[in-house]
Amino acid sequence: MIAIRCFQPDDAAGVSALFRLVYGERYVYPDIYLPGMIGWHNSQGHWRSAVAEQNGVIVGHATLWRQQPEDRHAELAMFVTHPSIRHRGIATALGQHLCATAQKMRLSTLTIKMVCSHPHSQQLAKTLEFHATALLRDYVASPFAAGQRESVIFGVRALKPRPVPLLCAPHNGWLSLLANGFGSAPLPQASPAIVPVETTLAGERVDITVHALQGAICDDLARFPENRLVYVRIPVDDGLMTHLPVLHHAGFRDMGLKPASEGRWWWLLQRGFSTQELPLSCPFASALQANARV
Repeated sequence: MIAIRCFQPDDAAGVSALFRLVYGERYVYPDIYLPGMIGWHNSQGHWRSAVAEQNGVIVGHATLWRQQPEDRHAELAMFVTHPSIRHRGIATALGQHLCATAQKMRLSTLTIKMVCSHPHSQQLAKTLEFHATALLRDYVASPFAAGQRESVIFGVRALKPRPVPLLCAPHNGWLSLLANGFGSAPLPQASPAIVPVETTLAGERVDITVHALQGAICDDLARFPENRLVYVRIPVDDGLMTHLPVLHHAGFRDMGLKPASEGRWWWLLQRGFSTQELPLSCPFASALQANARV
């Protein structure tokens, strides 16, 4: 019999050993190889883990991951199951356990990343009532093949209302799909920002967050080196449509939306990704893939 339960400190070594068995040395989050850090993250509230246990052995794991313990949103992440018990609904049971935990914690939003090359992860997210909101091309180095990158579908489950601001054409196709899942709302006004732009480097990927969108910033983004894999997120507000054509002309492609603070959304754009066709079973992600070819 397999039991699904909350993480206990003595589980840390078993969780780490399970990830090493399944992923070798290439799992994207290195803390998972350090049992002491697994226990610390759970004790500090950054992680809220659940495990599957069979005959005293840890055979499954997943967690609610928050950057800060006080955050009202969390990522449902770090799923792993032992090869001997796959296709028995263990990942689904772990996910359901943690979704129920999130509701008890009164979180407002859950997110999940679905690896495009793993159809089961897309089915898992659908079963757990997540809606796809973005397609992140070449997002992370593959844990299975050295030198290759994985694309992921980003999903959201709103535990409190989070309507999507609708823009005019030509975006109504995929935005309408989001409105079907989240509802729609008028565009909010732009919020003031102390820092207009932030940039971070995540391996080969450059992440750019634009807090205050201005014409000069759009021109700077358009001149960014074209041989770099670049992700840009911009607030969805009443000034967005004025500047999007400049970024589209510079080769950036729309890749969906991600939740921002206070019920708002980020608009995502990417450039420098591989144009290889992805094996997608998600209609929303397929619409974004088609949009990227335009």
